[in-house]
Amino acid sequence: MEYRRWVCNKPSDITLERSEIYEIDDNEVLIKVDYCGICHSDIHIIDGDWNSRGFVNYPLTPGHEVIGKVVKKGKNVDKVDINDIVGLPWVHSSCLDCEYCLSSNEQFCENRKITGINTIGGYSEYCVLRREFAIPVNKLVNIDNWKLEEIAPLYCAGLTTYTALKKLNIKPMMRVAILGLGGLGHMAVQYSRTFGAYTIVFSSDISKKKLAEKLGADQFLTYDEIEKVGKLDIVLSTLPNSEIAMKFIPYLKAYGKISFVGAHINEISFQPISLISKNLVLTGNAVGSRIDLIETIKLSISNNLKPMVETFEFHELPRALEIVRKGKAKLRAVLKVS
Repeated sequence: MEYRRWVCNKPSDITLERSEIYEIDDNEVLIKVDYCGICHSDIHIIDGDWNSRGFVNYPLTPGHEVIGKVVKKGKNVDKVDINDIVGLPWVHSSCLDCEYCLSSNEQFCENRKITGINTIGGYSEYCVLRREFAIPVNKLVNIDNWKLEEIAPLYCAGLTTYTALKKLNIKPMMRVAILGLGGLGHMAVQYSRTFGAYTIVFSSDISKKKLAEKLGADQFLTYDEIEKVGKLDIVLSTLPNSEIAMKFIPYLKAYGKISFVGAHINEISFQPISLISKNLVLTGNAVGSRIDLIETIKLSISNNLKPMVETFEFHELPRALEIVRKGKAKLRAVLKVS
């Protein structure tokens, strides 16, 4: 059977093509994709920004915020049924036997496969999953009040920000600054509040103040107002560069932390003495494990922590990519596949 998928044959060259669905094996699940979020990482992959990192090989079909329905499964698949709602994040599969996999950190497995790079991603009418990574969302939590296009971004924007904040060991009433109020930032605000943090949103766009308040932020400031912030415990940067985040070093308390989840590759500049003098920590977060994903889905859906999405039809992908590339998406862009 033929199906359609967007194929990036080389950097900055993405076209809609037709392919044949291959026969799945006994340990695989075939899903018909309903929606796929458009992550800024996809832009880096499509534009060739990450070529120097050595793991992006063309041709490829991007997309790692995938949600769809099971239409076929292998005989060894016992945890999902036909018509179950199943998603697909950045980590498509892993070896399941290394130190990382055995410690529930399969996102660092040296033999992992990445959705949209090593396997066909969600900019496709069909995707294949390994049975160990197929989590039936409808069996995990009640999704009656959610649209599928709202669930898709949980697989990266939600997973990445929730896991980052969890690993920062936030305690109630810690002062947490979220830098940026876009696709990642608007989820981070909601999760920060669930940890009980006093949450401060920073944005260059003053018009986002009401949105920040709606999402539960305790305070909204522009970057020009940084001197008003007082002392901070945590800074989470969702920005496409690191320069602004470094300006927050003087405002961190002793043992304060800056965590990066904006996946850019520009260099960081700072004076080591500024870290040494207060025992500061600079860190980052790479998506999350299957356990993290289950926590993210349960927390988000049970507490109605919804991504705010702007949907695009399947044929509109080039336009949607350009909107995301220019930072003009209304928080999280999502591709309607079927």
